[in-house]
Amino acid sequence: MPAPRIASRPSVLTKRIVGREGRLAVCVPERSNGRATYDPEMDRVVIAGRVAMGDGRVATIRCCSPPLPRDEGMALTWFLEGAFGTDDKPDLFLTPVAKGLLEDVARNDFAWAEVDGEVVATAWTMTPRDEPRLATMGEVYTDPAWRGRGLAPAVCGALLDRFDAAGGRAMFLGTGNPSAARIYRSLGFEPYPRGLMRRDSDGTAEAFDAEWFAPSAVSVRPVTWGDTPRLVMLYSTPNPWLSICWMQGLYAAPHVINDRCNSLVKNTWQATRPGAWLAMINAQGAVVGSGPMEPLGNEKAVLGANVDVFVHPAFHGDVRTLIEAMLAEGRTMGWRWLRAELGSADGAKRALLERFGFREVTRLAGALNIAGVPQDTHVLAVDL
Repeated sequence: MPAPRIASRPSVLTKRIVGREGRLAVCVPERSNGRATYDPEMDRVVIAGRVAMGDGRVATIRCCSPPLPRDEGMALTWFLEGAFGTDDKPDLFLTPVAKGLLEDVARNDFAWAEVDGEVVATAWTMTPRDEPRLATMGEVYTDPAWRGRGLAPAVCGALLDRFDAAGGRAMFLGTGNPSAARIYRSLGFEPYPRGLMRRDSDGTAEAFDAEWFAPSAVSVRPVTWGDTPRLVMLYSTPNPWLSICWMQGLYAAPHVINDRCNSLVKNTWQATRPGAWLAMINAQGAVVGSGPMEPLGNEKAVLGANVDVFVHPAFHGDVRTLIEAMLAEGRTMGWRWLRAELGSADGAKRALLERFGFREVTRLAGALNIAGVPQDTHVLAVDL
């Protein structure tokens, strides 16, 4: 397989990075043949550059798309599982992704730094298989013993080069760590709007957003794992609606600070696997509406589902298409009812659901707290 195309702009990896004790760690790209000669199995593992550690050692920056060679896949899985603590899982299904089991719907790329044959830093990006312009970044982690030496910018920069070269336009990530945010800003990311960060390859976010969310006819299809960047793009767009997926505690960016990115999708993906998750799509292929349906009951006898609806402001007039598809899906699944919980601030969404037969069955006073402000929760249901 040929090496990835090189972006026309200067490589992110050619920037000089100030490392520990003020020393300069210079990452020098290796582009001679795009091959990592240490790997006799295949030439898909590319040496993207090297970073001088300042102590005589050198870190090698490698990149690869799944399926990863076995040794590399096992090393990265071992490194990332538990890297963020025992209670915080990676934002991707690590082993299936490393094995390439999700490459039919997503293009995944890994970058990592090796010192003396050991993985000491990682990063990962995902683009939809059919849409190279969008991506999310995650699993950016450096072993504490190797921090402050420019490895995080190097592995992230290697992936940004690949993204730009493939025609990428907008990439998203999330962080609540001020030190990490400074690194991301040095690579071109900006807060968008809070917690989430966004990098636009050509600096024209407004033009791309207008093109991406251009009004058009819509259709509905199931969400796939490769839709993650599409959903993050939708979730990050300012929206007067409050809840994205109340079942997972997800609320729209203008109302709360979302300092996670890919997990905004992963948690809902897991919860809806026994049920359904529908996406409303415009002519550009953008996800302009999301309809998660999380089943209730036991796996042998699902009675109904908790649901939510979240639609881009430019497509609020098309929400009927999504809600009707969700009602039809529920009937196809043999469910008896659908149920939603909406905060008082979601009055416009509540009115829309009531047009399709949802009725308030109870109200929980002060049950929802958004940005320190309590509000009532309205519980609605519709019989199928």
